[in-house]
Amino acid sequence: MKLVGIIVSVLIAIVAALFFLVVQPGTSGVVASLRLPDGSEYMVTQRCNWSPEPYTVAFYMRSAGGPWGWCYIDHQANRWHDAAMTYDPATDIITVTERGTWRAALDRKRIMFSIGAGKPKRELAAPQEVRQPEFAFP
Repeated sequence: MKLVGIIVSVLIAIVAALFFLVVQPGTSGVVASLRLPDGSEYMVTQRCNWSPEPYTVAFYMRSAGGPWGWCYIDHQANRWHDAAMTYDPATDIITVTERGTWRAALDRKRIMFSIGAGKPKRELAAPQEVRQPEFAFP
């Protein structure tokens, strides 16, 4: 019986270590932000869920002084590293990348938001909701 307890304890420790290694839980907040000359603000946030669905990632947008709008990016994401937002004035598109991979984009002319892993897979009108961000704009 003592050996079974040791084996169970070791297995629990291995599972916990793998969870922390893969998910890297705990880091929540703004992972990328952008303010344009017209006063509009944009940010990407991640919230640790402390569950098998590790992180929820969201995009927030607002015109100068206006209310915040929310767009969904992912609710089963691993922790985001090296997230960036870029703006192309020629196309009027804001692009979100994570570790250099395309994740989302806001087409400001068409007011459409696209998400995907590497390329657009789904497009919806933006914002999907009027919602105050969980975290303050940096």
